[in-house]
Amino acid sequence: MIRAIGKGSLASILAVGLHVVRVIVWIAFAGVSAAIVAIPLIPPVAEWISHIDGASIDGDINIDAGDFVEVLRYFISFGVALYVIERLLELLNTLRFGSPFVKENAVRFRKVGVALLFGELSKIVIGVLAMIFDADVEAGLDLMIFIAIAAVFVLSEVFREGAAMKEEQDLTV
Repeated sequence: MIRAIGKGSLASILAVGLHVVRVIVWIAFAGVSAAIVAIPLIPPVAEWISHIDGASIDGDINIDAGDFVEVLRYFISFGVALYVIERLLELLNTLRFGSPFVKENAVRFRKVGVALLFGELSKIVIGVLAMIFDADVEAGLDLMIFIAIAAVFVLSEVFREGAAMKEEQDLTV
């Protein structure tokens, strides 16, 4: 049976998995960040290159604001994912070392909830931008995600109360 806390525990296994996911998301975030910068620059650079003697660009470069909106959606999603992964790793660190009920974890859960809420509400802005610029972006809201976000805020309060109880118990002894 796998222990919940300590070395070789479920928390340690989850931490390893999250570290792997963090590397993958960082790579994706770096690529999307480069695209955020490159998309607005591609048409003027292509125009500049076309004026150079002997240089030609075959094909039509068709980049519009809709493409930028699509990349912006992924930029926000990967940014939120990285932020949440970092907070979860901090939470797992305290769990691995046997002291999960600390005030910092309540704050971390609250930060995760706020980040997830920001990510979900940003879909509204992305949806409006998608309509304005005719971007092919799926930006629908999902009730289950809002319920999950509420659960994260409830966990924040549970950890806050648990930390207060632990602190009181430590003072009693």
